[in-house]
Amino acid sequence: MVETGNIFHDRVSRLISWGHWFTFFNVIIVSFISVRYIAYSGVSDSVGGMIYQIISLIGHFSFLCAAVFILILFPLAFIVPFPRLYRMIAIFVSSVGITFLIIDTQIFKLYNFHLNPLIWHFLQSPSQVEQIYRINLHYISFPIIFTIELLLSYMVWKKCRKLQAKRIGKPIAVVLFSAFVISHLAYIWADANQYRPITQQKATYPLSYPMTARTFLKKQGWLTDDKLHNRIVRQGNDYKNELRYPRTPLIFSDNEQLEPAKNILLITVDALRADMLNEKNMPQLYQLSQQGLNYQNHYSGASNRAQGIFSLFYALPNNYWSAITLNYIPPVLLNRLQQQQYQFGLFSSIGFTHPEFLQSSFSGLKPELLKKQAETDNNQDTTDKWRNWLAAQTQENKWFSFLYYEQPSMAFLHDSGPINLSEYTKKLDMYQMQVLALDRQIAQVVDSLAAQGELENTIVFITGTHGTSFAKNRYAESVINDAHVPLVILWPGKDPAQISRMTSHFDIVPTLMEGVLGSQSKANLYSSGQSLFDDRERQYLLSGDLNQYVVYEKERITQFSNDGHISSIDWQGNELDDEQDNVTLLIKVVSQLRRFNK
Repeated sequence: MVETGNIFHDRVSRLISWGHWFTFFNVIIVSFISVRYIAYSGVSDSVGGMIYQIISLIGHFSFLCAAVFILILFPLAFIVPFPRLYRMIAIFVSSVGITFLIIDTQIFKLYNFHLNPLIWHFLQSPSQVEQIYRINLHYISFPIIFTIELLLSYMVWKKCRKLQAKRIGKPIAVVLFSAFVISHLAYIWADANQYRPITQQKATYPLSYPMTARTFLKKQGWLTDDKLHNRIVRQGNDYKNELRYPRTPLIFSDNEQLEPAKNILLITVDALRADMLNEKNMPQLYQLSQQGLNYQNHYSGASNRAQGIFSLFYALPNNYWSAITLNYIPPVLLNRLQQQQYQFGLFSSIGFTHPEFLQSSFSGLKPELLKKQAETDNNQDTTDKWRNWLAAQTQENKWFSFLYYEQPSMAFLHDSGPINLSEYTKKLDMYQMQVLALDRQIAQVVDSLAAQGELENTIVFITGTHGTSFAKNRYAESVINDAHVPLVILWPGKDPAQISRMTSHFDIVPTLMEGVLGSQSKANLYSSGQSLFDDRERQYLLSGDLNQYVVYEKERITQFSNDGHISSIDWQGNELDDEQDNVTLLIKVVSQLRRFNK
């Protein structure tokens, strides 16, 4: 640093120089603290993964510290006229940042995810849970960190000229920037090649968003779904995935102990509200509901199609969606069906190239098989193709079939603006017409089973991906209806019944695993549900989407959004204010959300 005689210039130059070195030493402090993330997540199983852990740690936290300097300290050097005040601001900012980092490392240790507004709300109620006392470091850490930062600030201020004279600042900056760039390039390569020792580290560090280029590579023809799938299959047994799913290897009865195998048919209708199951709107399904098992208080695991289907096949909350779809992890249900040599008949009016099919539910099947089941022209075409497939099956073959029907038009169902009674009635009328047409498709399928003599040998599930409301701006209506769906089961040998207790899409996989596929393991080892034949009452059911969770209880519905907002309503849509119960419920939900994390 060379003095020019210009007081303002020299002052700003010295402050910026001090800021550079103060930031560098904070990078060292932050990096040492952040080693806790590696300790809690576990050292990678491969050399490549271990190298990436170190490089990404240095690169990521160097970037975060540099961002703080560029966005806060650098402009303040031109504004704050007093060096001592400038340094005190820098000390305060760094102390706050490091304190939050320490809190985040402890949260990561306990819950395996990072601090967000929702969890911060959780931290403000330590009386609600004993574990919280372990992470109330935010009440004692700040003064300790502030003292350390004060000493560091003084040391750097005194030694700044000597450090500058060594001319090592630029080489250090190049090394740190290179670590940042290399970590992102390495992740691009790992994502394209599905190198799991690296991809499974995506969420290890807070505010980490590794760069990917899968879409770009696919557009250039350098990467295809087939290549990606084959790479995953080749290394599937070499490395652990991001989840402990299932938590332990499952135990099954011997084939000799199993009852004669039954076929399984899962009929799923997009956006099907539970209140449509009546004699007027769906007369055919209503008649079937009187002949079979009708679960009247059933909820999808999500308020949208993609995660609704995901909850059907995985029986897991939506927070596992990214880990599963990015790594093509198949559900335990599909694995067991393949082990039992079931034939697959898959039919969908939207095809099977969507993530909820290709990258998750049916990721254990060959991509060419899914692509062969091309998108059909309409729901009737889907039914006709299924009937032709059924006619080709022999009684010696046991099969699993999945039928997906879309709503012919979804555009009118949601509206971001105000909606009056007349518009609401018009939308409802259009929706009822579509539902009635879908009811006929379901009737054709069941009639075909009966005509083929297969109805007595087939377990039939009929449900919706999720519910729907007719206006997004109606908060209460959306929360009440967006996950409530019908569930009708035709199970040979089971007496007809109307079941009113709360059930979930999470319960379908345990029902099949225990009732058909011979699972002897507890349902909580591979799902968040329980068998539909388990009469135990649930305290709550979890639904929602990727941005918020909705928790259904007997007396109320609670919504937790990722921005920290918590709200509750009763079943009539009236707002409730019970902060203590909300936090207690949040703790239970958080425990469920981390059960399958490593």
